[in-house]
Amino acid sequence: MDTLTVETLAAILQEPQVPLLRQVLRTLGQDRCAAILADTLSCEANGGLQTKDGTRRRTPGGVFFQLVKARATPQERQRLFYRSTPQQHKAPDRPSAHPQAPTWDEVQAVVPTLPQGEATVKLTLIGKPALDAVQTRPTYVAFRMQGKAPGPLPKGLPPVPDQHPITWLVVIALRQWNRVKDSLTAHTDDTLIIEGHPVVAGDGTHVLLVQTCTSKVQQREKKQAPHSPEAETTP
Repeated sequence: MDTLTVETLAAILQEPQVPLLRQVLRTLGQDRCAAILADTLSCEANGGLQTKDGTRRRTPGGVFFQLVKARATPQERQRLFYRSTPQQHKAPDRPSAHPQAPTWDEVQAVVPTLPQGEATVKLTLIGKPALDAVQTRPTYVAFRMQGKAPGPLPKGLPPVPDQHPITWLVVIALRQWNRVKDSLTAHTDDTLIIEGHPVVAGDGTHVLLVQTCTSKVQQREKKQAPHSPEAETTP
């Protein structure tokens, strides 16, 4: 492979920040920079990346630097993108700060570099539908439930992006629904616990094909019910 120079990087990326490119090349080395450059060009060929505010597409150099941030070690990232202040130099024994949580741009920049694996997908919805809006069909019932924002996420994850909540079309076999509907009707505080396979229909509708279905009241009653004792007969 030909030697990768800062001039070559700047020309391919059309990036004016030559001093930063030179520092990246020195810090990460030829092989890592060449791999990041290849993934940058692949990302550009597949539509590129948007800026953090979503108002425009990043330049090729911007994509390259995002990939560098995503793959550099915390020490390398600090050296390349975050200069220490004089006050930090006065307290060398101060514990280093925890790495900042990644942005969505940084997470998305990793996507073109990852091989694709396989997984069994299950989605859990917990909530209560509007019972008067449940539609019954010969073999199933259907209703809609809208997702809510999650609680606090573990440290190190990117923040939840601003987006419209997802509305799910829930499809439950009639036999399963009949096992829970009376409990939902009798207990105003009862909620469904459903688990199933998520599907995105051709028109963009998010559908959950339910595999298991119960309710919180039913779960509580099951835990509180005594085990069936064996017949205790005295001879």
